[in-house]
Amino acid sequence: MKPTNRQPVRTSLGLYGGSFDPVHSAHLRVAQLALEQLSLDKVVFIPAARSPLKSSSTFASDSDRIEMLELATAGEPRFEIDACEIERGGTSYAVDTVSLFRQRYSQCALHWIIGADQLELLPNWHRIHDLASHLTFVVLRRPGYCLDAPSIPGLQLIELEAPLMEHSSSEIRRRLEAGLPCTDLLPCSVEAFISSRGLYTR
Repeated sequence: MKPTNRQPVRTSLGLYGGSFDPVHSAHLRVAQLALEQLSLDKVVFIPAARSPLKSSSTFASDSDRIEMLELATAGEPRFEIDACEIERGGTSYAVDTVSLFRQRYSQCALHWIIGADQLELLPNWHRIHDLASHLTFVVLRRPGYCLDAPSIPGLQLIELEAPLMEHSSSEIRRRLEAGLPCTDLLPCSVEAFISSRGLYTR
């Protein structure tokens, strides 16, 4: 029999897209909870090249964001990083990324991890009806946002049981620019990397 280059089929994957600018402790906590509560085989962090629903570009370079993710996820073998959106370039649409993963893992159950802030915006996502037919959304509660499901045919939602996590990448960037400590908000390795590169400072 000839050897095959096909990757092994995994039972269940969690796809976690975002700018990760920078990746912080809450990102990792959410991914860990998703692993445990949904019995996922892997959570794949997918840094976006350019988010279609954000007006500004990223502050850190693509390579720095990937390196921060590598540092942050090094201690959990069930975390992976996939730079497919950065390699594809342009605006990052989830439907294109899911199509790629569906080709790789045709028999795999796919989940897309989002916060409640993104749940409200789902009707604005590119080709959301196609996207909803291919996966289940895993939703994290966020302060100030409800979990009312938008009217999208075929939409499947699972609420992640987690405490409210208020800190965000934008708030962490503001603290870093002001010279304030972020020890409780960032993995130590990521905080050291940011300091060594002088990221998010004027």
